[in-house]
Amino acid sequence: MQYYRVFSLILVHIFILLHVLGLGQNQIGSIDFQEFFHSFLKIGKINAGVILVFLALFSTLVFGRFFCGWACHFGAIQEFSWFILQKLNITPKTINSRLVVILPFFILLHFYIIPNLDYAYHNPWSVELELNKPNIWKFLPGFVVGLLTFFIDGFLIVYLLGRKGFCRFICPWGAFLKIPAALSIFKIRHNNGCIESGNCTKNCPIGIDVSYEINKYNKVVNTNCTNCMICTDGCPTKALTYSYLSPIDENLKLSDFINGENIYKDPKTKNLFLNFRSKDISFLVLVLIFGFAVDGLFGMGHFLSFGISAILSFMFFQNFSKKILNIFFKFTFSFIVIWALSIKISINKGLDYYRNGDFEKSIKYLSFVIDYYPNKIGRYYVMIADSYLEIGDLQRAIKFSKIAKSINPDHQSVKQLLNKISKNIK
Repeated sequence: MQYYRVFSLILVHIFILLHVLGLGQNQIGSIDFQEFFHSFLKIGKINAGVILVFLALFSTLVFGRFFCGWACHFGAIQEFSWFILQKLNITPKTINSRLVVILPFFILLHFYIIPNLDYAYHNPWSVELELNKPNIWKFLPGFVVGLLTFFIDGFLIVYLLGRKGFCRFICPWGAFLKIPAALSIFKIRHNNGCIESGNCTKNCPIGIDVSYEINKYNKVVNTNCTNCMICTDGCPTKALTYSYLSPIDENLKLSDFINGENIYKDPKTKNLFLNFRSKDISFLVLVLIFGFAVDGLFGMGHFLSFGISAILSFMFFQNFSKKILNIFFKFTFSFIVIWALSIKISINKGLDYYRNGDFEKSIKYLSFVIDYYPNKIGRYYVMIADSYLEIGDLQRAIKFSKIAKSINPDHQSVKQLLNKISKNIK
């Protein structure tokens, strides 16, 4: 089965490459999970990304999270990263933490479901079919941020947090498929004859304690299961099977999905996992603080921001061999959080005061941003120049308008600002 699965993942990447290079872009726009939230949930628009999500939802109800194991390009990158690490004789411990449930659901609700439902509630909503929009590049990051996302969320998070660290700790699309996965009629089931070799748990690419679950529940109940079939292929006694059971006969209990401290205790596989549950609350608080602090800075999206946050927050609790390294890391971490929060708060306050016409306070906060944020953002210079113009300081308005023009010479807001200044000069 793994030959078929690898072929499927390679084929998916070929199709993605062809689409990115221009094949069919005029007919089919962005094929992205977030389109379901930003397009359909928000305004009712049905595009290629929305259709993909509906297909993933319905297929998950039948076959489980087959999409994640057989078609997700980011999941494939993490599996490839694990393969490379194994070739280098590196076996990172997979983190056993409740955040694998909490954090992805939080990201899903906060960034994708709640804001778009709120917009839909307060604005007109109507179903419309538009397959060729948005453009494939609309939600894709620039080259540098994109490269960092693949390295940090694809490789580094696996090295530090274990198998498929991004899928387990960050991915909101996986969280979105958890409920239909719990109700799926095809599952990995116990076929009798288990000798508890531990191979299924050891080889699971998403870090599930398969051996524990099939012996306790006669099936894999963990909704992170991607039905990759590695456990069924690798079982020495063929005690596992991917099989159908009528929903009427399926024994579903909420308690089955709350394994608590009972998992990852088999002596054969225990050393592969690190129990981090005692630090979960502190871990969650740090991840959220750091994630919100850096989210959006330097063009970073939610995935990269919270991927970095999960990695650094985990490292915050680690003890380095030398005390000086512990002090240096914790100081640096704290400094970055304070700096990033200061920038984010100043941006938000500066924009709020500007919109409300309090130009002196807007200048105060946005000036802090341009002084301490290394990226020159033309928008902030435009607002500072306009604010100075509004309070009658023409000289400073001209000064900052020139900087704005040097950053974005052809932007409409810059042209409007320059026209406004020229009228005041006359």
